[in-house]
Amino acid sequence: METTAIQTNRTSFRFVLVLASLLFVGQACKKDSGDKSVRGITITKSSLTLKPGATEALTFTIFPEDASNKKVSWASSDIAIAKVDANGTVTAIKPGNVIITVTTEDRNEKATCAVTVTQNDAKTVSGAVEGTWAKYSVINVSGQINIPAGKTLTIEEGVEVVVSTAGQDANNTKIELIVNGNLYVQGTPAAPVLISVPAAERTVGNTFKRLWGGIIGSSTCAEILLDNAIIEYTGAVTTTTSPSAVAGLFKAGGGEGMVAFNTNNPSGKYVVQNCTFRSTGEDAIYVQGGSCIFINNTFYAVGEAGGEAINVKAGCKVDAAYNLMYSPNTNGFKLSNSGADGGARFQAQINAYNNTIVNAGWRRDPNKPKGGSVWGEAGCLINVYNNLIVNSMFRAKAPGWGVNGTTGPDLNSKMNNNFYASGPQQSTVPQHITNGTVTAYDGFKTGVNDAVYSSNDIAGTGVGDKDPKFENYPFTTDPLLSFAYNTAWDFHLKAGSPALTGGKTDFTPYFSTSGVSVKGQIYKSPAPSAFIGAFGTK
Repeated sequence: METTAIQTNRTSFRFVLVLASLLFVGQACKKDSGDKSVRGITITKSSLTLKPGATEALTFTIFPEDASNKKVSWASSDIAIAKVDANGTVTAIKPGNVIITVTTEDRNEKATCAVTVTQNDAKTVSGAVEGTWAKYSVINVSGQINIPAGKTLTIEEGVEVVVSTAGQDANNTKIELIVNGNLYVQGTPAAPVLISVPAAERTVGNTFKRLWGGIIGSSTCAEILLDNAIIEYTGAVTTTTSPSAVAGLFKAGGGEGMVAFNTNNPSGKYVVQNCTFRSTGEDAIYVQGGSCIFINNTFYAVGEAGGEAINVKAGCKVDAAYNLMYSPNTNGFKLSNSGADGGARFQAQINAYNNTIVNAGWRRDPNKPKGGSVWGEAGCLINVYNNLIVNSMFRAKAPGWGVNGTTGPDLNSKMNNNFYASGPQQSTVPQHITNGTVTAYDGFKTGVNDAVYSSNDIAGTGVGDKDPKFENYPFTTDPLLSFAYNTAWDFHLKAGSPALTGGKTDFTPYFSTSGVSVKGQIYKSPAPSAFIGAFGTK
């Protein structure tokens, strides 16, 4: 009996164990079958190649398929190269490499796709051009090009326009871009448009070699916008077969150096802003017509034997402000009424204010000392205020100033509130020594022929006086004839600079209210500042 009881107890115990095991397995299975949490995620493409402006939608798969929370977020490791929206659509911006990551909201599971953005396809052009040159592409210009009247060419950000330097005919005529219609160059600070020559020819030795002509707006050119562009190695000498000479835009028969940017339509509208003009054999900007705004530009290495940063003729109404002009061969500004005819070529009208002009005039033939910072000529109506003129050969000059509007600028013209400072640097050019212009101070002190002296000007009383205190520029050591621009220089003013006050602010630029309409957008001239020069404090 005792044995039977023990056996019965053992049987019961085994039954209980089996039952418990079954209950445990059942509970475990029940728990597993009810777990809807995310265990992983994959993207359908692990790599992707796009061109700028292209888009592609990425898709993903979450494990398990019946996960209860399938919400995800998307991110790009560099939105400047490619961005991604909340739906996983990738948009390529500019060449480079980027990682696109999708992350689950539940449990932070991740998957990635490596995206490579390549440059847009290069193309070669010549003849008539129009349409759009797509962002981040290379455009090889193999021959003379023109934008036909009534047509438009848009050049997008990051485009590199490479102009062949080969002669185009037996006269060795260089390539020009003639704009008979409209031109819109739309770079960005991070991705400017470069209009240049082949990379191997972008050398210091070619600074003044005049390797191509420039951008020339004809009498039918209605609008040009240059925004965040770099234009270099221009100024080719015309020949009898140069398109600009044939069209009568430059001297027929050849022999005249072209400029980086030119206009010829008094009814045209032209805005040039945030651009760099460098390594040009002649003027950078030379306008013979139009309503113009020229702001926030940088000029250096302008002019081989002559040449201005900005040269204005009759038929123009211009606001030019907040420009930096380093070592223009002759002047920062040449302001002229040349070509006025009382009709379409109306009186030249210019506001030149809050510009910084450095080392101007020293590289011009010293036997022809025509200016050296600002030069005003007969008949033009000019307002020249708040310009910071440093280490330049002469102060602002205008023959016949205040006498009459025939020998000098219009009697309603004004030059005032300009600042002049000279370091101790000396020129060793024999003609400069003979002419008595060894230092910049020699060219802006009292008694200089044709110089304009105004009551609110600020001028040093000797070399080293009135140091403008730039953030980073060798005011006392930079050679006067140098045109080598250091991109590390910073022409903002330090605290305590004598140029931080004294600017004239109670005048209205021509286009500060009405603006100039280009490509359907209104561009307005900035207001003048109380500081003098193009830059205040940082």
